[in-house]
This record gives sequence, structure tokens and C-alpha cells, in this order.
Amino acid sequence: MKIGEIAKRAGVSTSRIRFYEEQGILPTAPRGANGYRDYPESLIATLGFIEQAQRLGFSLKEIAGHAALEGRPCEGLPQKLRAKLAEVDAHIAAAQARRAELVALIETLEPDGLEQAA
Repeated sequence: MKIGEIAKRAGVSTSRIRFYEEQGILPTAPRGANGYRDYPESLIATLGFIEQAQRLGFSLKEIAGHAALEGRPCEGLPQKLRAKLAEVDAHIAAAQARRAELVALIETLEPDGLEQAA
């Protein structure tokens, strides 16, 4: 399958696929006699995995070389997901603490300031 078709079906740009190849996140696609890259249909699921992992906060370095990229069972993935969940929870707690500090400061400076800030 050509890069344009893979990109369209996966919902990513062709430049993103080329970037993933350049960074070693995806293996280099074999080229046909015409010189065009020939991608397997399974790449669509792989690109979906990469996109989802990035949305969940994983870096490309963390994603690279992962078993799911090669279609193998995802050993160790639940532990990595739990660790990422703990990171997200820590960020949420820190943001809530900052918010509480801001609310307290606004109330100290302007008793009716909270209504104006909202």
C-alpha cells in the first residue's frame, strides 16, 4: 500500500509517517520496483497505537521499540500505563493545589474577586 493511502486510512500525514521512519519508530518500508514505499495494511493499527500513546502522554522515545509496534503481545504495557496514570494523577493534584492557592489569594485581595475571575 502506498504512503498516501496508509496516511489517509490512518488519519495521519505522510510527513508524519516519514518522520516516524527517520526516527526509527517505524521500520523503513520496502520499496517496490517503481521506487515507491510499499506499506503493509497492519501499519494502520500501528499508527493508531502511536497516536493514542502520544495522546496519553507517552513520548516517542517511550513508544519506540515497543512490542505493540511489531504486532507482538504487549508485555509490561499495563505497568507502563499505571505509571503514566500516576503521573497524570500527580499533575492533577498539583494543578488543583495551585488553583486553591489562586482562589485563596484572590479572596484575600478582593473578597468579591472570585465572582469576577469566574
